[in-house]
Amino acid sequence: MKNISLVLVPSAFFLAGAFALAAPQAVLAAQVSTLEISQKNIALTYPKTVVELFTSQGCSSCPPSNKLVRDIADTDGLLALSYSVDYWDYLGWKDTHGSPTFSERQRDYGKRQFQGQVYTPQIILNGETHAARFKSDQITQHKLTEDKSGLVLHRNNAGLNVKAKGLAGTLIEVRYTAGTQSVPVARGENRGRTITLANVVTSVKTLGECDENKVFETVVPPPSDGEGLAILMQDGKGGPIITAANYTP
Repeated sequence: MKNISLVLVPSAFFLAGAFALAAPQAVLAAQVSTLEISQKNIALTYPKTVVELFTSQGCSSCPPSNKLVRDIADTDGLLALSYSVDYWDYLGWKDTHGSPTFSERQRDYGKRQFQGQVYTPQIILNGETHAARFKSDQITQHKLTEDKSGLVLHRNNAGLNVKAKGLAGTLIEVRYTAGTQSVPVARGENRGRTITLANVVTSVKTLGECDENKVFETVVPPPSDGEGLAILMQDGKGGPIITAANYTP
């Protein structure tokens, strides 16, 4: 499949009896220790470059771009996300990671900034420029400019507290499976090939609209084992990314 340009229409534990009475301090110490270990196992970073790959297991042009994103996924200061779209499913292979939500996110970019251009593979840097392929140095040189101090994430007993202060835009939660995943394709254009992606997105959710004159605050579930959680502040639906934070195991 050659790269094409499309304008698509959205078609606890419990201790009883004598032990609990005899050792309350030990129980408390164990709980605190478990919490500390849990927090240490999760790293918070503020990426300067957000790379969003829109791809499909049914697209024969996608493997080179998939590899490019895999190769740069562990680069310091960079967040790579792979979204599997669903609009090529009719070609004979239903993408196992595909979702209409991801296709809609791609269309939002196209409508807002890219003259309706929606295609696979499509790599979008910081929500503001796109191409089927980039050189790795072109990607790493593309930096976010917003001060990260306006977006604060903090782990507490209720979950993950997200606070935005002095920022205006749409706050987006993106959850993904950290690392790589491989899927053997049995039908369609990539029949007989194994498609491998980095940081496969599993869900996208809008947390709310932020006003720079107000503090926006919400609580979301912390990432589970093996899951990454990115919080993106964007200039409205389909707009450029203003700033970003990323929690990983």
